[in-house]
Amino acid sequence: MPSAVGRPVADPEPVGDVVVAPASAVGAAERAILRSTGPGLLAEALRYLPRLVLPDGLRAGATGVTAERRVHPVQIRWGGHRLPALLAVFPGPRSATGEDVLELHHPGSRPLGRDLLADALAAGARLAEPGEFTRRAFLHGRLDLLAAEAVGDLVAARSAAAARAAARLVAGGAAGALGRAREALLEALATAEAGLDFEEGDSQDLEPGELAGFLAAAGEALEELRRGEEVRPGRGDGAFRIVLLGPPNAGKSTLFRRLTGASALVHEAPGTTRDHREAPWRREAAPGAAPWVLIDGPGLGPGAVDARDAAARALFAEAAAAADLGILCAPADSPAAAAAVVPPPGLPWVRVWTRTDLAPSPAGDAEVALDVPRGVGLRELERAVAARLAVLAEDEAERGAARARHLAALQEAAAAVARARSLDAAGGPLDLLAEELRAALRALQELTGEVHPEDLLDRVFARFCIGK
Repeated sequence: MPSAVGRPVADPEPVGDVVVAPASAVGAAERAILRSTGPGLLAEALRYLPRLVLPDGLRAGATGVTAERRVHPVQIRWGGHRLPALLAVFPGPRSATGEDVLELHHPGSRPLGRDLLADALAAGARLAEPGEFTRRAFLHGRLDLLAAEAVGDLVAARSAAAARAAARLVAGGAAGALGRAREALLEALATAEAGLDFEEGDSQDLEPGELAGFLAAAGEALEELRRGEEVRPGRGDGAFRIVLLGPPNAGKSTLFRRLTGASALVHEAPGTTRDHREAPWRREAAPGAAPWVLIDGPGLGPGAVDARDAAARALFAEAAAAADLGILCAPADSPAAAAAVVPPPGLPWVRVWTRTDLAPSPAGDAEVALDVPRGVGLRELERAVAARLAVLAEDEAERGAARARHLAALQEAAAAVARARSLDAAGGPLDLLAEELRAALRALQELTGEVHPEDLLDRVFARFCIGK
């Protein structure tokens, strides 16, 4: 178990199973990743990945692979052919999860990926739960809870600033100040307890001001951590930002005008819209509900009219990447044009058919068909958007709860340090001062997850996607 006043000592999770999951985005791609982890995985690698053809020197025994930490070229038997692939081998306990880890980087074919996953499950592996890879990393001491939560924030980041802030924490940006606070508190506690163990006048008796430097250093480090939490990027005004995406002449500006009441220039000539505009989405929202801000801008895709149009598209693409949700407008009278518009990576989106007043809705995977001039489909669009944003709101609430937990722990630690400094300045009882130092260390243990209720971990890691 974690010690009361020590550095993080994580208890390995008592699991004996191998878990597996796709670790790359769903959809066609040049490469896809199948990730697996578990104790003893390397010794049974070919049982879980029976299609692998290993090069000389990689096989270890009948079913295992060597424990050399590196990426190996391999082949996959599939469909009567041998496909090139890469196998990354990470032996535990010096892996990301603290257990053996394998990553198979294979051609990004959905049928191939399904077969590889099915092989592993048939051999006894279990499909990983959301966040289970990161949770195992935490439980095996590879990440503290602050860094684990930052992984989730990095995955969910919708802006460059938020991504940079999360990346700093994942890379240990808070570890320096946290380590300084812990070291100062431990030194102060050790000094105070040594003073308690000796009679007055002994050579170990505390000198005036001997603890002051440690307490001041702890207070400064805790203040640095508090400032970092308070400036962490969030939603700001609480509004959800929804961006209209689509090719030129997809009816985006017409939809923008109808939903916001704001003016927008509408013309059939490509390149007419060059600036991006924002306005509140007019709707009957429940009291206290977060407002929706709709964003319109140039059509995207190839075929810019001129250099100014190309520059406007590039700037709008950056703004779109920072939005919370996209509405992909596919014109019913030109469905092929929408195929060239790809939403920014990681941006959730709703696909709609627009301009159905000019052509019937083609068969496809659009969720809503809109005839904007007649108001057809607008209510259905609002419901589809609300459903997507409800999921985002839950994630936002979890991140807010995590931030509140961090600040509460830091405030508790800082208050205990302040009481200890007051006792030290007044020459108060050393045993009371030592107890305040223990209280500050316990608060830091709650912050990093050394002391944690199980339901807290369930909430933290449930936000993660499968494969993380």
